[in-house]
Amino acid sequence: MSDWAEMLVLDQAKALAYYDHPFFGKYPAITENYFGKGTVTYEGSVLSDRLQEKVLERVLEQAQLMGPDQKLPAAVRVKHGEGRAGKAIHYYFNFSAGPQQVVYAHGAGRELVSDHQIKKGEALSLEAWGVAIVEEDRQ
Repeated sequence: MSDWAEMLVLDQAKALAYYDHPFFGKYPAITENYFGKGTVTYEGSVLSDRLQEKVLERVLEQAQLMGPDQKLPAAVRVKHGEGRAGKAIHYYFNFSAGPQQVVYAHGAGRELVSDHQIKKGEALSLEAWGVAIVEEDRQ
């Protein structure tokens, strides 16, 4: 818990998490409420990085905005394009001094740097400061 903790009282909202504290533990730390067609998630304190990540993942999934690009390791970036033949191309960049591994989430294709086939759901390894370029098989 941080130096800031709101004592939230539930009315229509539901509690997603409670404080782990002898006094504040009776109050929710994170709540969720529905209003009209929307949903609001409210945090009553500063969360740990790990917990904040989990809350954001949940909110993005509920809003149907959580795609494979949001699940990559923090050091990995991906860009998408289209080649001259009209095939989708996915560029993975590792911006770290250590190797990274990602789950390839697009159509089957060929990783152009290593010249190996890859299928959706397979592991794609990136060397330190490395790049992988995958061209999908189909247009």
